[in-house]
Amino acid sequence: MVVPNCNNPLGFIMPEARKRALLTLAQRFDAAIIEDDVYGELAWDYPRPITIKSLDMDGRVLLCSSFSKTLAPGLRVGWVAPGRYRDRVLHMKYIGTGSTATQPQHAVAEFIRLGYYLPHLRRMRQMYQRNYETFSCWVRHYFPGGICVSRPQGSFLMWIELPEAFDAVRLNTELQALKLQVAPGSLFSASGKYRNCLRLNYGLPMSDQTEQAIAHLGAAVERAMQSCSNESRHISSLAE
Repeated sequence: MVVPNCNNPLGFIMPEARKRALLTLAQRFDAAIIEDDVYGELAWDYPRPITIKSLDMDGRVLLCSSFSKTLAPGLRVGWVAPGRYRDRVLHMKYIGTGSTATQPQHAVAEFIRLGYYLPHLRRMRQMYQRNYETFSCWVRHYFPGGICVSRPQGSFLMWIELPEAFDAVRLNTELQALKLQVAPGSLFSASGKYRNCLRLNYGLPMSDQTEQAIAHLGAAVERAMQSCSNESRHISSLAE
């Protein structure tokens, strides 16, 4: 299972040569590829990056996507092009969730039929790219030094890497008093790695309130980094 286009949380796009190599590997071992393209339509460059499914000639790629990231999260309308696995997918859908609400599907279909979807995507891509530029400036201004900020190729997510001793899980607990929340990096690891990283969402309008939230978050990060530094010095002095 892969998210080759604007993956979460880095916003990275797998190069086309790597996509071809992955498909070749799947053919060699007769394996299926579940391709999650939920962020693919939000790539900033045009034309949008190709899917692995577009290279698939023997139906081994199951292409999945959704309108929840491009239109509205509350829609929960997605789709799958299952290739050779169509019957198995239909069975799993039937035993897993049964029916799906038809009204949101009709609404999305009508939105597309009337020609609104592609102009909407163009506006969203431009907005997210502008948001990133503003958001990254705020992060660099309000956060302490010694951090690394991702440069996504699309979508609305930013990955921030902090010093190794930093604990984003503990930070998230402390942020509750400020009514703020981040996604700790450990959420994106099956083995608890990346606790020193966090993911932010810049999909909201860039307003004074958003800037203030980043300022509060940056101050909290600085306090946490100072605490880590003090703990490290204390442990070092005990060892001596």
